[in-house]
Amino acid sequence: MKAYLETTQWTIWETVLVIFAGILGSVVAGAFLLGMGSDETTALTLGVIFTGQATGNLLVMWLLSLRRGSGSFKRDFGLTVHLADSWAIVAGMGLQIGVALLMAPFVRLFYPDGPPQQEVAEITSDSRSFFDIVIILVVVVVLAPVVEEMIFRGMLLSRLTRSMSNTWAVVVSAAAFASIHLLDPNAIAAVPGLFIIGLVLGFQAIRRGNLSLAIFTHAGVNLTAAILLIFGDDIIDWLEEMAENAETVEGLMSLMF
Repeated sequence: MKAYLETTQWTIWETVLVIFAGILGSVVAGAFLLGMGSDETTALTLGVIFTGQATGNLLVMWLLSLRRGSGSFKRDFGLTVHLADSWAIVAGMGLQIGVALLMAPFVRLFYPDGPPQQEVAEITSDSRSFFDIVIILVVVVVLAPVVEEMIFRGMLLSRLTRSMSNTWAVVVSAAAFASIHLLDPNAIAAVPGLFIIGLVLGFQAIRRGNLSLAIFTHAGVNLTAAILLIFGDDIIDWLEEMAENAETVEGLMSLMF
């Protein structure tokens, strides 16, 4: 069987270096915001900080690609986006809902008062203006899936497949993907679900030999979370109104029976 992303053999340390560069980039962006006198956590500050993180990640990946690879993100990291795979956005939305339903009993068991909420989730749920919503969607639905897939399925997974079976490589990369979110300790309740999502994304990348399907699926997962966080209350109100209307219609029909 042809090796997954065999063009360049990245090392674990190079993957760690890319992750560290992203952390450093986010710190620099945060320091810039503080220097500008902005100490509030808003959608805009989230956008700036994540842009700094992504810039750090991509800059080091580009330098590594020039030094040890072909200079092509497509060949070295599997960064390919086929519009024909855009159907996977819907699949990702279904995956997110399925994982949430699967994890819900365990979350209620361990967090009867509700799970801790990640900072990015709090910012997203507080976003109401059109400008804020656009920033959130660009960050979590476009930038995050591309950058995270390049790191965990483009670099880490391709390295692991050279020292273990594809199945175990996917499992280990999924564990790393879920664990990295613990940089925000409040993400602990989401780790099991993220691990399952990481498994799906890993097997998609292995099967396709590139990141296209995984990126669109990842985008669908994040899009669902963003929609529920931003419009969750409105959706609940709408469902309650529909239920009330249904009861009214049922009552009228019973009178005319």
